Amino acid sequence: SRTKKNIARDFSDGVLFSEVVHHFFPSKVDLHNYISTNSVSKKTYNWNTLNRKVLRKVLGYEIDQDEIKQLVSGTKGAIEKALMKVKLKIDRKKKARPAEKKSVIRKTAGTDSSQASVPSGASNRFSDGHKNPRVDERNSIIEDLRETVAILQMKVQKLEQLLRLKDKKIDQLQGQLTQTNR
Repeated sequence: SRTKKNIARDFSDGVLFSEVVHHFFPSKVDLHNYISTNSVSKKTYNWNTLNRKVLRKVLGYEIDQDEIKQLVSGTKGAIEKALMKVKLKIDRKKKARPAEKKSVIRKTAGTDSSQASVPSGASNRFSDGHKNPRVDERNSIIEDLRETVAILQMKVQKLEQLLRLKDKKIDQLQGQLTQTNR
């Protein structure tokens, strides 16, 4: 929607982030709720609105207040972390959606409920129908670890890129040094 010069600063008001989420869930995100601003309080309001109206309801995810403070202040790496997390949540939501639709289609096609496909997440139930908290806890831990791995992979890629740039700069400086010594 506007030119991007500094990713941390450009995303700090939450407007571009809401546009990203709107791209995947257009009916769930009302872009008019998010105003482009330089005020810290209005930026925080945008992020809290996004949390309350979209992220929590649609993705079952919420950015905590410390992360919001980092995002609003344009802390380096904060937006990348938030984007990676929301990307993982969106990917999981997209994968879960086809399974849910197939389940509904089979149920409405005349098969009884015992033959209908089981929606994702039903495997964490005991035979009496109660949820198994251990499985939920393990799934939550696995999800957190996957998010951490994705973030760490992104950091490794950035560090490798910096290393290549530094190597290139060293080569340039060594070339200049040899030219001046002649």
